[in-house]
Amino acid sequence: MLRTSLRAARVPTLARAYATELSQSSASGVKLASFADSAPTSSISVLVKAGTRYETAPGLAAVLKSAVFKGTNKRSAIRLVRETEMLGGVLSASLTREHLVLTAEFLKGDEGFFAEVLGDAVTQAKFAAHEYNEEVIPQVASEYEQSVSNPAVYALDIAHQLAFRAGLGNSLFASPHSAVSYSAATSFANQSFSSPSNFAVLSTGVDAGALGSLVSDFFVPSSSAAAASSPAAAYYGGELRTPATGHSHSHLDHLLIAFKGTAASEVDLAVLRFLLGGESSVKWSAGASPLAKLSSGTSCAQAFNFGYSDAGLFGIFVSAPTAGVEALAQGSVAALKQVAQGASADAVKQAVLKAKFAAASAYETRAGKLDLLASHLSASGSAPSLEELFAKFDKVTVDSVTKAAQAALKSKPTTVAIGNTHQLPYADSLGL
Repeated sequence: MLRTSLRAARVPTLARAYATELSQSSASGVKLASFADSAPTSSISVLVKAGTRYETAPGLAAVLKSAVFKGTNKRSAIRLVRETEMLGGVLSASLTREHLVLTAEFLKGDEGFFAEVLGDAVTQAKFAAHEYNEEVIPQVASEYEQSVSNPAVYALDIAHQLAFRAGLGNSLFASPHSAVSYSAATSFANQSFSSPSNFAVLSTGVDAGALGSLVSDFFVPSSSAAAASSPAAAYYGGELRTPATGHSHSHLDHLLIAFKGTAASEVDLAVLRFLLGGESSVKWSAGASPLAKLSSGTSCAQAFNFGYSDAGLFGIFVSAPTAGVEALAQGSVAALKQVAQGASADAVKQAVLKAKFAAASAYETRAGKLDLLASHLSASGSAPSLEELFAKFDKVTVDSVTKAAQAALKSKPTTVAIGNTHQLPYADSLGL
C-alpha cells in the first residue's frame, strides 16, 4: 500500500536549477568568491590563514580571534561599535584549525562601509596593551573553561591533538597553562596580516565587480611578506583517558573513536559518515541507520567527518551511561567493519542523497557556505559550486565507500575516553 502511494506521488524528474549564482575571481592577490542572491541583507567574510595550524606557539590563534575588532589605526573600539550599530550591522570573528574568519553582516547597500571595516581589521590592526590584558586574556580564559566543560568539544580537541600532534593538532583554545605574551600575539598578527595571499574573501548579496573594487581599495597590506605556510599534515593516532570532573561531570560517559580521514576535496568518507549515521531524519522517531539502531534512551552513537585542505579525521562519538558505553562502542565498530566488508547498494545510494541534502542545506546559510567552502577556496583558489559537489557525490560507488572504510580501519585509531576511566573500554578491547 505504501509502495503504491509512493509510486503515485512520483512526478517526472526535471533538471534542477539553483537560484544561487557563484562568481569567482581575484583582486590584488586576494581570492574572491561571491554568491548573488536577492536577500535584503548581505555579508562579507574574510578568511585569513591564521588558524591554529599556522600558529608558532600554543594559543596565538585563539588570542588573535579575540583581539580583532578591538580597534584599528582608523577607529577606536567604541567608535567601531557605535558606527556598526548605527547601520544595523553585525561584526563577528570565529576560528577554525585553518582560518581566522572575520564576518560582517549588514543591510544591502552598506557594503562599502563594512568592507572598509574588515580591511582595516587586517591591514590597520592596532593591538593596545591595556585591551589585551583587560579584555582579550579574560575572554580566551573563559572560552577555554567553556570548552573543557563540554565533553564533545573537549574530546574532539584532544582527538585532533592525538591524531596530528602539531599543525592541525594545535588546540582551538588558549590554555591558561601556556601563557601567550602580548609581544608574541602582536608578532603573529603582523605575520598573518602581511600578505594578500593569506586572504580569501567570500560574500553573499554583493556584486562580484563591486567586491573586487572594494578588496583592491581596502585589503592591500602596507607591507608585504611571504604567505603563511604549514607542514603537510601527518596522522599518528593515540589514546587518552581522562575522568570527568567538576562542572563537566554528568550521568553520561563519552568515548570518541577516530581514524585517519581525507581532505575536504574527497567525498567518500562524507558519504560513509551518513551511511553510518546516528541521527534520525524524523523527529521523535528512531533513525534507520546502523548507528541509530544501536542508540536507545540517553545512549547514542554518531559518526563524524572533518575534512581539511590536506587531511581529515573520521570517526564515531559515543555517549552513554558508564555501563552501556562498551557495548555501544563495540556495536559501532562492528557497523564500520561491516561496511568495510561490503556496503549495500541501497545504503550507499541513500547516504549519497543525505550527503547531497547536507551540502545543499549548507549552501542556504552563510555559516554553512563558510564551513563547506573555506578549505577549498584557500587551498586551491576556487570554491566548488553546488552542481560540482553533486557531481562528486554522483561518482561515489559501493566499491569506493567500502575502500574508504577499509582505509580508515587500517590506520592507528585515535580514542578519547571521558568519564569513569576505570570502566570505559580501551581501543584494543574494541578489536582495534
